[in-house]
Amino acid sequence: MQQYQIENAVITLIYHLRRPHKINYQIFFKYMENLCDPNNRYYILEDLQLVANILKKYKMPELVSVISLFDYKASQILRAYMRD
Repeated sequence: MQQYQIENAVITLIYHLRRPHKINYQIFFKYMENLCDPNNRYYILEDLQLVANILKKYKMPELVSVISLFDYKASQILRAYMRD
């Protein structure tokens, strides 16, 4: 995926995560599940350095914990990149 696509995905995740309604949490987790599926067209975990940079830009390191629910190895690498 290109940077703007990953950035748009992160912005969408942040939007739904910060809304207090139950439906937004359901949308958040379903969207995250799709983004972390390697068979999905919009798989975001191909370029983990880019994902880490975008998460740093938006100050959302807590999304790495959610990613760990779907891909533990990728989340460990992301944590290392987030420390840099």
